[in-house]
Amino acid sequence: MEWRNDRAIYLQVIDLFKKDVITGVYRPKDKILSVREYAIKLGVNPNTIVKVYDLLTQEGLIEVQSTNGYFVTENEEILGMLKPSFAHTYCKDFIHLMQSIGISKEEAIELLKEE
Repeated sequence: MEWRNDRAIYLQVIDLFKKDVITGVYRPKDKILSVREYAIKLGVNPNTIVKVYDLLTQEGLIEVQSTNGYFVTENEEILGMLKPSFAHTYCKDFIHLMQSIGISKEEAIELLKEE
């Protein structure tokens, strides 16, 4: 994975995980990789994954089963909010990026409508 310099790696990992849930890579009740396995897979420090898992646990997206590891939640309310929340974040990032190059929010929206 290639990491962006303009955003903390742990936030990028959270986005990656959420995208994997949205696209069905991980489904409700699926066991996810251990901290060490996920860190190796992504080539990041295990402490980064600990932070990611802690934050995802706080959000309710993953659950810890004391001796069995981490699992994707079954909570339909949390899962149902994931896609709109993710889309909102991407839209907001897009608007900020466009504004950083001198394109107004309205112009950016028009560009999207043209596509």
